[in-house]
Amino acid sequence: MREPSNQDVGSTGWWPRGRPGDLVEYLDASEHERLLAAMEPGAAKPGDRVLTKGSPSRSLLLVEEGELEIVDEAMGETLVLATIGPGGVVGEVGFVDGEARTHDVRARTDCRLQRLTRERLLALVENDPALFAKITIALAELLARRFRSVVRELEPVRAFAASLREPMEDEGPAQFEEIDEPLGEAAMDLIRDVGRKGGKDVAGV
Repeated sequence: MREPSNQDVGSTGWWPRGRPGDLVEYLDASEHERLLAAMEPGAAKPGDRVLTKGSPSRSLLLVEEGELEIVDEAMGETLVLATIGPGGVVGEVGFVDGEARTHDVRARTDCRLQRLTRERLLALVENDPALFAKITIALAELLARRFRSVVRELEPVRAFAASLREPMEDEGPAQFEEIDEPLGEAAMDLIRDVGRKGGKDVAGV
């Protein structure tokens, strides 16, 4: 049996892809209408918080129009970790594992949103199993895609950590002097820049 090559990876899906979007790419027109019927429509104005860090998680949001921002507080600054536009999904991590939200999500522009709850998704198991299968596969692919993106983002950090560890293994226990001075402004700028480099594929709430 031939092992898949690098060119094979990501070249095929579970079903033909009919439309753009994180959750709806496998749906035909009829299935898309049935999904929207199972969701709860909503709207948000710029600056509105639509998901709150630490709050319970039993739903996800699909962006139909506008843009959302995933934000976090670090070193006294509000960092925008990712921007999610039409067709994008937020809240998928808490939706799957039921744990508290990991970040705040706010509207960057006027938004038209659709909310899918766990209860509405589970109702499709009996009422519309084909639609349930396509949504759950698309959700699993979204989580896998974002996980792979995070792994790629961490590669430079892992390489840097490995470069620090190698001399210690050769030279015995390292001796560290206490650092009395705070980090310089250049180092702080670097940390802030890393925090701002999040993209759509690393979102997760």
